[in-house]
Amino acid sequence: MKKISLVIGGKRYTITLEEPFADEVEKELTELFDPANDNDTKRLLQAFLTKQIEFLELEQKLDELLKKLPE
Repeated sequence: MKKISLVIGGKRYTITLEEPFADEVEKELTELFDPANDNDTKRLLQAFLTKQIEFLELEQKLDELLKKLPE
């Protein structure tokens, strides 16, 4: 288990994640946020939407690959 902290809107949030996901989540959070400073809610929303778009693109690619598989 690993604790990851992030400050958003003047409030520190700490989450606990299990390995191996914790390191990857921490890496992505540091790319999207500045962990040393306060981050505003606008940045949180932008990060969420960025990840949501990535998820939707991956979902489309997966659907395309699944269609190519023989039934």
